[in-house]
Amino acid sequence: MQKYKDELKTKKHKKLVFKLAIFLTTGIAIFAGLIYLSFFAGIFDVRSINIDTPDGLHDSLSDAVNDWLDAGFWGLIRRNNIFFISSAKLTSRLAEQFPKLESIKISADLPHGLLLSATERKPTGIWCQINQDQCFYFDKNGIAFSETQPSSGFLITNVIDKRTRDISLGRQVVADDWLRSIILVKELLAKTDVDISEFSIPADSFDEFDAKTAEGWKIMFSVQTDIEKQISALATFLKEKIKPNPRPDLQYVDLRIQDRIYYK
Repeated sequence: MQKYKDELKTKKHKKLVFKLAIFLTTGIAIFAGLIYLSFFAGIFDVRSINIDTPDGLHDSLSDAVNDWLDAGFWGLIRRNNIFFISSAKLTSRLAEQFPKLESIKISADLPHGLLLSATERKPTGIWCQINQDQCFYFDKNGIAFSETQPSSGFLITNVIDKRTRDISLGRQVVADDWLRSIILVKELLAKTDVDISEFSIPADSFDEFDAKTAEGWKIMFSVQTDIEKQISALATFLKEKIKPNPRPDLQYVDLRIQDRIYYK
């Protein structure tokens, strides 16, 4: 009786193992088939890339996208399945490689295409970092997007930063409050007929910057003050206290203290 039970138990065990083997074999076959259909059969592969971007970057962008698509993991190439392509990851990669681009949009053009459109950053000014001996174009958000040479003039905002700092492409040249203050100063002074040739930030500055006028004298500001109110006071001061002819004799006007004007 015991021997019969043991034989029955052995048969059941073998039957279970056989069913499990069939199940695993079938599962592996199905999985392998899905992998083949997804990545090797060419059913979902990317065959065309349509890039809408400035001509100067078109070829470089095309090469970068193709390099990313031809890479992968475990032998599975991204290009082989359009549904496994992460637009967010590709966008992030391109943003790192091309800091000149302000926006990047990527979408699938089914069944076998990708659409990419991008816009370039427009220069708001030039930021020169003295300790790095480098100058960068920066956009309206303060992002450094291209190296350049020092410049002078009144059409673009020129900033000389004498502090010890490091600036790199794709990063902000300065914090938002500084950037807003500098741009606001340039805009408001232009309305008072005071042209600014360049801004400078002293080496030991924590919240102060200077604006050099076309006439050669400078105006000293602090990001902690009400810029609009101080420039309004400056306009009144220049109109009532300083006539246009002796204005070039000024050395500086200090607006760093709220509701106070000091000059020499």
